[in-house]
Amino acid sequence: MKIEGLTEDQILALVKRWKLGSPIDVLAFIGRADIPDEVKERVRNIRAWGSGVKAEAAAYREMQAQVIIEVAKLDKQRPNPMDPKEE
Repeated sequence: MKIEGLTEDQILALVKRWKLGSPIDVLAFIGRADIPDEVKERVRNIRAWGSGVKAEAAAYREMQAQVIIEVAKLDKQRPNPMDPKEE
């Protein structure tokens, strides 16, 4: 899988370093205090096209992918997000 040019290994490293869960927990990500509001809003703005379980599942997968994209951007700004000395 590739998202925005990231390899699967890079994605797995981001997920682990940022403790995003497996599968990625979008609601927990949105609830985190260390994530800027504008980033959370970009994830929230993803909507299901159509109705039904398949459309909602596809939208949730898109939200998970957006979480990865946003975390990749944040990771470049803050190399060790879980280090309390950097907060």
